[in-house]
Amino acid sequence: MKNKPTYLKRLAFLFGLLLSLSADIFAQKEHTEEISVKPALLYFRFDKALVDSGYMDNGRTLRRLDELFSDSIPTARIDSIYILSFASPEGVPSYNNRLAMRRSHAVRNYLIWKYPHLDKCRILPCPQGENWQELRRMIAEDANLPKQKEVLQIIDCTPETEKRKAQLKKLDNGIPYHYIRQKILRYLRNASICTVKLYADTLPALPEPVCVKPEYQRQEPYAHNLPNPLTEETRRTMEQVRQQEQLAKNKRPLFALKTNLLFDVAMMPNIEIEVPIGKRWSINGEYMFPWWLFDGDKYSMQILMGGLEGRYWLGSHQKRENSEVLTGHFFGLYAGGGKYDLQWKENGYQGEFFIAAGISYGWATRIARNLHLEFNIGIGMLRTDYRHYHARDNYQTLLWQENGKYTWFGPTKAKLSLVWLLNRKVRKGGIK
Repeated sequence: MKNKPTYLKRLAFLFGLLLSLSADIFAQKEHTEEISVKPALLYFRFDKALVDSGYMDNGRTLRRLDELFSDSIPTARIDSIYILSFASPEGVPSYNNRLAMRRSHAVRNYLIWKYPHLDKCRILPCPQGENWQELRRMIAEDANLPKQKEVLQIIDCTPETEKRKAQLKKLDNGIPYHYIRQKILRYLRNASICTVKLYADTLPALPEPVCVKPEYQRQEPYAHNLPNPLTEETRRTMEQVRQQEQLAKNKRPLFALKTNLLFDVAMMPNIEIEVPIGKRWSINGEYMFPWWLFDGDKYSMQILMGGLEGRYWLGSHQKRENSEVLTGHFFGLYAGGGKYDLQWKENGYQGEFFIAAGISYGWATRIARNLHLEFNIGIGMLRTDYRHYHARDNYQTLLWQENGKYTWFGPTKAKLSLVWLLNRKVRKGGIK
């Protein structure tokens, strides 16, 4: 009986030790449990794939993302970030699929640029294409939509996308479709940072996105019906995106051949070559060589001219990464020179050498596969030494009249150029 309290103390100690170990194991299991964070929506303008902080409620969403991702210590424990991107159901589905892909990569590139400490291998783009599911939900909630029941019936009973769009446009002379375009579709052009998996008790949950409310009441967007980003279809889409990214990277142009259409109209043959240097810089070389005599030497237009121009392409880092090479706005510095012989009937001018230099501004856009259209204007100085002559003896004898110098400050070039991109050859296994 004397040792009974000792045994009880030992049993109590062992029981407490087991309880403590169980609590530690449970706590460790809870600590490593993964959680999913609510989605954050970033909206895009029509037919755009640029993260615009000034559009709709993107500014607030970006600030909240900054609160979550700015600290490199807790973000090191993030397991994965999925970016589901969508396009509004208008236009050609194949183009909308590519647009959704560009939007998911725009958000991914933004996160990588803004938060370089994030592991970019864990930021996974998941383009979803046209978002008919959310469109139907929003239509069902909007009692002000004309012909609401008929619109829902078309969506539910027409499996083919093109026929569905055509029927929606024809319904009641297009009045319901016009309402949908004005009131609803802008909310479907978005990318959702929808699943951030991280270890529990490390970071606060991503704040719920605040969306600009339309004229009718809406529920929390996407929180209850987002597709699973890890479906087999999404995995295939991600693999296609990766392959298309690699293909696009491999097809970066070696150089571009160009001709100034304004000179072509004036019968002045010309050629230009532009070589891109990364996404920001390019070097453009030009050569013009009209060498004409008309009407028995009565008229002469003989010019040999060449020049070089260095160009800086404008736009944010993210925009340049998502833009095609040699497109957008640019500034340049140019210099060139040459010689000429210009004659109109009896009067003519010859210049053994002239120089022109200045600054330029231009804009280029894609008009077809491997074809761009470029506008360019330059302002600077032109200086030349010339000889004035009169033509005699049926324009076969030139009588020199005077020598002189001429200097001009102002516009020195104007271009409307057709650009043909020559890409690297892509073969299986890489670039050859």
